[in-house]
Formats: sequence, C-alpha cells, structure tokens
Amino acid sequence: MITKHQYLKKHPINKDSKKLIVGTIHPHHHENFIIPFFYGNKLSLWNILNEVFDNSIGTPISVEGILNTLSANKISISDTIVECKRTSNSSLDKDLIPLKLNHHLVDQIKESQIEEILFTSGFAKNNAFRLFYKDILGLRITKDIKENRGIVLDASIFGRPIKLTVLYSPSGTANTGIVRSKLYLAVKNNYNNSTTPVQDFKVAHYREHFLSPALID
Repeated sequence: MITKHQYLKKHPINKDSKKLIVGTIHPHHHENFIIPFFYGNKLSLWNILNEVFDNSIGTPISVEGILNTLSANKISISDTIVECKRTSNSSLDKDLIPLKLNHHLVDQIKESQIEEILFTSGFAKNNAFRLFYKDILGLRITKDIKENRGIVLDASIFGRPIKLTVLYSPSGTANTGIVRSKLYLAVKNNYNNSTTPVQDFKVAHYREHFLSPALID
C-alpha cells in the first residue's frame, strides 16, 4: 500500500507565517476524510485549535474556516513525508516506510518568517520531529532535546534562529501516554471536575504554544 500526500503542493508554507505545524503524512484512505485537508480524517487537531482560537474555525469544521484561522494567526501547516509505503491499514507512524521526504520544507522555511516549528509527534520511529531533525536536516537528536521536547536551531541553518517544539499529539491514540507524562501528572488536579480531562489538558497545552511568541533569546 503506497500513500501519496494530497495536500502539500496545494498548501505550501505562507511566506508571512510565524509558526509552522509539522506532522508526518495523512492516513491512506483520504477519500473518506471528513474534510480534504491535513488532519481531515478525525479533525483531532482542528477541534483542539478551534477551542484555542475561540471557535474561530467554526462548527462544523471546514477547510475555509481552518485556512482563515491559520492565516489570521500567521500559522502554516506541512508534513515531513511526501510518499510512503504502509505495512498495514494503520495510520500509526511506526507502520510507515517513508519513500520520499519533504525536503522542500527547508527552502520554504528559509523563504518564510517562521520563528517556531511545532511538531505533532516526537522522537520515535517515523515521528515528525525525528524525520525533520535527523533525516531532513541531518542532525543528531540528543538526550537534552528529548528531555526539553525541543531545541532552538542555530541561525546558520535557516538564516535565523528557529525554535523547534514537540507538542503532545492531538490524536486520541496518544491519550494513554499523555496521562502518564510528567507534565500531565503535574497539573491533573486542575481537571478533577472535567469530564474530558485529557482533551482539556491538550487545549491548555496548545493554547500555551500557539498564543505565545517563540521567545528566542
């Protein structure tokens, strides 16, 4: 089973964007998506960001609403994989075999005003940060990077320093790992009265990163 990315060419990085969301690649059966866009299969990311941006995307979620919200907040979105094989029908990163990486990301970032890149998966096999940092940029992932869930890239790479941040995954399949994470355990009492504590945690987590400047020293 070979998956070819459906949205990269149609939605390149906007040159005036300040932040960039980066994932891997959409699931295979894109014809069944709720909307024809990144994360269009289950809308997990967009449901979170709709709350972050005070329902500016709208209900129901639409491509037009997403694009308007991203543009208004100077955010772009892209992925690290252009084409891949899949060992099963699973949408999990571990079941991918990348065939073609999105090396165009490098030039598009250089030509933009991106100050921070926010990855929707981290350091495991075929995760977005790993593919970008190790396989596209050719850099080594250190223990400090994993502990800090990111790093600030030296200006020599893109002509300016850029902050890289690994977000907690918007996917529901990540919830089991999130509830065991140090950050969630440190604040879980804040959600004692919530019927959706992990979702509320994700919204707060994304709000912190999307509504704040990159703050690169």
